[in-house]
Amino acid sequence: MKTENNNLNQVEILLVDDREDNLFALESVLQSPSYTLVKVSSGEDALRYLLDNNPALILLDVQMPGLDGFETASIIKQREKSRDIPIIFLTAINKEDRYIQKGYDTGAVDYIFKPFDAGILKSKVAVFADLYRKNRMLLRAEKQIAATELRERERQLAQLELKSLKRQQSEQQKYQDLVAGINHGIVWSADQESLAFSFVSPVAETILGYPLEQWFSEPSFLLNHLPADDQKRVEAQLKNLPVRKSSVSFEHRLIKSDGTEVWFQSGVRACAKEEGNGFELRGLSVEITAIKAAEMELRKNQDRSEFLSQAGLLLAASLDYETTLARVGELLVPKLADWFAIDVLDERGRLKSLTNPAANRQISEFEEKWRKEFVNNPEAPHGVLKVIRTGVPDIFSASLLDANIQGIGFQSAIIVPLIARGRVIGAISLVSLQADSKLGVTDPAIARDLALRAGMAIDNAQLYQQAQQAIRARDEFLSIASHELKTPLTPLKLQTQGMRRSLKLGGNAKIEPERLSKMLEISDKQIGRLSKLVDDLLDISRISVGRLNVEPERFELTGLVQEIVERFSAQLKEANCPVELCAKDPITVEWDKFRIEQVIVNLLTNAMKYGIGKPIRIEVLNERGRIKIEVQDHGIGIALKDQAIIFERFERAVSASRFAGLGLGLYIVAQIITAHGGEISVESELGEGSRFIVHLPPIISAELLENHAAPGALESSAGPGGILHGIA
Repeated sequence: MKTENNNLNQVEILLVDDREDNLFALESVLQSPSYTLVKVSSGEDALRYLLDNNPALILLDVQMPGLDGFETASIIKQREKSRDIPIIFLTAINKEDRYIQKGYDTGAVDYIFKPFDAGILKSKVAVFADLYRKNRMLLRAEKQIAATELRERERQLAQLELKSLKRQQSEQQKYQDLVAGINHGIVWSADQESLAFSFVSPVAETILGYPLEQWFSEPSFLLNHLPADDQKRVEAQLKNLPVRKSSVSFEHRLIKSDGTEVWFQSGVRACAKEEGNGFELRGLSVEITAIKAAEMELRKNQDRSEFLSQAGLLLAASLDYETTLARVGELLVPKLADWFAIDVLDERGRLKSLTNPAANRQISEFEEKWRKEFVNNPEAPHGVLKVIRTGVPDIFSASLLDANIQGIGFQSAIIVPLIARGRVIGAISLVSLQADSKLGVTDPAIARDLALRAGMAIDNAQLYQQAQQAIRARDEFLSIASHELKTPLTPLKLQTQGMRRSLKLGGNAKIEPERLSKMLEISDKQIGRLSKLVDDLLDISRISVGRLNVEPERFELTGLVQEIVERFSAQLKEANCPVELCAKDPITVEWDKFRIEQVIVNLLTNAMKYGIGKPIRIEVLNERGRIKIEVQDHGIGIALKDQAIIFERFERAVSASRFAGLGLGLYIVAQIITAHGGEISVESELGEGSRFIVHLPPIISAELLENHAAPGALESSAGPGGILHGIA
């Protein structure tokens, strides 16, 4: 028997790939004492092997010389002998949706991209191997049932022979002789009207645990020990059994003495009583609990595979993941759960709910309570935040929680993380609201598999949306940049042409010094403007790839601010913007002097641009070991809705037609401040001016410098898919 069990557990898996290294990789991942791995290097070899063999699963490479994977799979599915063998496609090339659809149309059960996740592949192979083993067990059980039926026929023949030989013996003795060697089922006889037993084989006591005397003495023993939903059906089968009908066979359950339920396959026929009127039922009830468990497990696995296949097709059908996930939710409810929700982290790390819209007020109230306790509560021992933080599924029942949480109105829940590219991007919650819900908290495998597929779909959709946004932003940037670069070039070109005309007409003597000085001043101003635009673009490029250099040095901040104000005195006078500088005490800092100068210059020129004709106030002070730089103007101000975006790349709070600029200055300022370990904020109202406030530590920490030195250190601040990165 041990050898037979080992044979049942041993599963043959066919590996088909034209590359020896791929076959070796698959063999390394799937190596197991319970698997026999057969390797072939072409579709033709696979077909030849399948002529005489029947493996549990085929792992089939798509791209092969000769017969490719799709052609090989098509031939396999056309053959009667091999059409039911599951096929999993493996590919490193054909990843488009049309190839995935072609794979499923060809008959594959899954389509996996290389390089594959070894754990996922092993899990999927294990599922099909387990299905194959259980199918073999079912076949074995069917053979056993067939053997039982053969023995039953032999018993009937023996009964007829015994009846002819021993007519004078009592009916009880005849039954005892007939069933003496039967130990795998219960042989019984009962009155058709009362269902009172007249004979029960001794093995009944072993199988169900009730003493034989109880079978005979307890009125309606059979009906009393049937589950309630089986009683009427079994009673009708037995009492309405036509006379002379060969037999009737049906499945039913019986409750054992310990309260557990076992399944039986009962074959019954009605015979006229030898003494008196009426009919007697004679039956054989064989226990099939193990077979029923295998059938239910097989059905469950088939339902799971069908569900995941449907969900996979839905998730792959569209890049509009919110609509797609809602359609997946229609599959979930009520098949696997009474209510579901998907919470996804947006680009700012905030949770965005994709909860299925509530169908009625009761569900709406539950949803509100659920979000309060299990989504928005960072201290909760269970919930979405815990799963996102740990990356581990959370399975819990309301009965195990505090009394106030039990009142939310659910029975059990599974929360599994949405994982894409090795990071948690959200969580999916499946909730049972009823005690008899189909949600099985002991079997979260389908939830994990669904979450894995949904996570990849969401990530792909987000990447697509980011790419589209980047393209739109790039086009807008190119339009603005071309305009901004052209603006200083036009007057510069006019001044150059004017000087050339003057020189052509009369030489240097004809150009008045004052006019020449004015022309050179205008040209120099436009060259400076061009230089500023180019410097800003270079800084953006450095930030996008994490190469904004920060080289700290010790210097005196108050003097630097005074020097900058003096340097811009002419521009300030021209803009009619008197400056009030509140920076009395010397403040020594250890920062990147050049970058901090950029910050102050940007804030000062912004104040001149948007507050022309009005005073500017600059304050520099040391607040309990934290350096504060404040620049305040009294210009047009910034609307509240725009204050959150002005520090982002290419974002502007005013129309480009009114004020020139690329929308880069404040973004560069914010990146420099972040690189120094500080923060920048703005306080403003429309028409009341703006106040920019910078807080910085007096010295950049060594840890910040070390982190900043790593490649791509500022890339997260710039956001994924940056514009300049996209057009470089």
